[in-house]
Amino acid sequence: MKVKVELLEFIQCVLAKVLQQHDKKITPCLINKTGFYSAVYQCNPSYMHQQLNELIQQALSIAQHQLVVVVNNKNKYLELSLFADDRNQVTAKCTTPEKVIYSQVIKLPEQSISIQATSPQVNTILNSFISHSMVHFTSLMEQASHCISLIDANDIVKNETVSSDVTTIQICEISYALNPTILDASTLFWPFYDTDIINMINTKTTPEPLCILVADDSIPSLIATQAMLEKLGCKVVTANDGTRALALAQQQHFDLLLLDERMPGLYGSDVAKQLIEQDGVNRLTPKVSLTGLTEPDEIKQLFNKGITHYLEKPVTKLALENFLVQWQK
Repeated sequence: MKVKVELLEFIQCVLAKVLQQHDKKITPCLINKTGFYSAVYQCNPSYMHQQLNELIQQALSIAQHQLVVVVNNKNKYLELSLFADDRNQVTAKCTTPEKVIYSQVIKLPEQSISIQATSPQVNTILNSFISHSMVHFTSLMEQASHCISLIDANDIVKNETVSSDVTTIQICEISYALNPTILDASTLFWPFYDTDIINMINTKTTPEPLCILVADDSIPSLIATQAMLEKLGCKVVTANDGTRALALAQQQHFDLLLLDERMPGLYGSDVAKQLIEQDGVNRLTPKVSLTGLTEPDEIKQLFNKGITHYLEKPVTKLALENFLVQWQK
């Protein structure tokens, strides 16, 4: 059975599992060249898992110490290229047979970012990040506008003095994900994309939490979205129908309105339309449609009525985190 899969996350998970079970000690390096944070694809997850597993195993049969995985957007298809060690020639490659739905554009920094590391393991991927990434990474601090220090979460660096000009990011094995003493807003888990570093830099500069209205008539979906947003540090107000959402948005200013489209009372796009026509406190507030609609004509209808952005359901925590970056100034 085909379902909608967040393909970039799916690749991360499959790669992590394969490397965990492999007899070689291989360091992964994930490069996102799609230009987007999200790539949704309709597929059979079991079949896709099998294909990715075979592709990764093919590259691992050659690799000795490192595997570079590059995802690219080729005319709306996702292209996956694997490089073994320091080889410039592609070791394994595939392209999705059908088009992928991309969203949440990545805004790349105009100036260079210095990337440093404190451990041998992390150091093994730096040259690959610099040579393969679309991000302007450099190893020279004096030529960069921002400096990143990647450290192993197991390293004891709590008492070290870190310059205020340097952003420290912990790199942690996925097995530590449930350890509250390690997991925080400054932690990335193996394997991570180069663009996750850009996302984390933007997240760290947020001065105050966003106040967001979430409207959805599906209670499980509403609760899940609220929990993910609150975990990301947002203040959340909820409504379970369009009429209630409109009433709340008429009374209080929000930074974002997340509106399920098919709700009783009023559709999400109708809530957006009325808020604009009434010229109230949320007339200019970004209005985000939470929807399973994917056809261009259907999406166009939403935007014609006042929707300014859309997130395809089901929404993941990573998708929300990446989407919020553009408002977290």
